[in-house]
Amino acid sequence: MSARQAGGAPAHAAIRIVPQEEIGRGASESPPIRLPERGSFFVARAERLRVLAARQSDGSYLELLALVSDAQQAALAAHPGVPAWRDALKTIAAQLAPRLPMRTASFVSGLASASPAYLETLGRRVMDFDYPALEARVVPFVGAALQVHRLAHAVSLGASAFRQAGLSNACPVCGSPPVAGALRIDVPIAGSRYLHCALCGADWHVPRGQCPQCDAREKLAYFHVEGGGELVKAEACDECRTYLKVVNQEKDPLADPVADDLATLALDVLMDESGYQRAGPNLFFVPGQT
Repeated sequence: MSARQAGGAPAHAAIRIVPQEEIGRGASESPPIRLPERGSFFVARAERLRVLAARQSDGSYLELLALVSDAQQAALAAHPGVPAWRDALKTIAAQLAPRLPMRTASFVSGLASASPAYLETLGRRVMDFDYPALEARVVPFVGAALQVHRLAHAVSLGASAFRQAGLSNACPVCGSPPVAGALRIDVPIAGSRYLHCALCGADWHVPRGQCPQCDAREKLAYFHVEGGGELVKAEACDECRTYLKVVNQEKDPLADPVADDLATLALDVLMDESGYQRAGPNLFFVPGQT
């Protein structure tokens, strides 16, 4: 910010010499890639899920996922390095067992103790978002463990290890698709649009008005459920007929792309009825399953 922008300071005000590296990247530009905060990422998501669950007539599934998020954070704490995803699954299962109904706890514990070959097959299919080949109830738990592994790996390398490869619809950190977008307020240019990775939790900057799927510009229309507020909208492209939700943190700083996506499934129904195809998968929502 210049001296004049800061409040009309006179011309003889002190001048800060900008380092060469800041000149190169632009001192006030929003970073192209943002990695999650390892120590608080899943804690914040769990809190958001509980808030959203309390607003719904039946928020039991969001409450369950809040417990899963708590267990994910515990798995990160239990493995200071980068845990193998099967080890993360075991920790998640152990954390969840005392908190879930007996039948669900038994299923998760049995899943965590399955053979490595079976789990690796499941893991590959989940990372490929190959839902038709999977039993729906395994996806959230295997996905949760994979998220822990991929997040820890990304954070261990740091944001400087990655750069955008020119594909708006692929995470520059792990190559996965985005689950949703967010208009963020915790960046130098508030309101910048970031897409949020469905797997590793990284965010990458994509200009507003640009379709993440086909890169068309000025082709986006915005939809929301009448009476449901405008915190979460669907950005729909008339060129490729796909949509991706976007959460506006200027309306609620605690909005989370994954949690708020799950709390607005009525918007997905609206978009399907309007002839648009969802472009971003959510590991905690298997299409066709309730």
